[in-house]
Amino acid sequence: MDFRTRSQREWIMTNKKIYDMLVEIQGQLEDSYYSLPDYNANSGGKSSLDGARCDVSHLMDEVERDILDEDKVISGTELDEVMNTPIPHPL
Repeated sequence: MDFRTRSQREWIMTNKKIYDMLVEIQGQLEDSYYSLPDYNANSGGKSSLDGARCDVSHLMDEVERDILDEDKVISGTELDEVMNTPIPHPL
């Protein structure tokens, strides 16, 4: 049973849609990067495409991490255990 609110479920769907779009953008950037001829005149364009590929990859990692974190649901018992477990002293 899914105890998340409707807005939480919609948010998860939004993150998954964003991730899917980032995958598409990454593929387009890859195609553009590798289809650009290796001429000195294209070095600036290749550098810009490479930076965009790196940025998209970083965004994909962040969105994927958010999606995975959203799927974690902690029960009341687990929360009580975390909140009531004494912290050991290092000395």
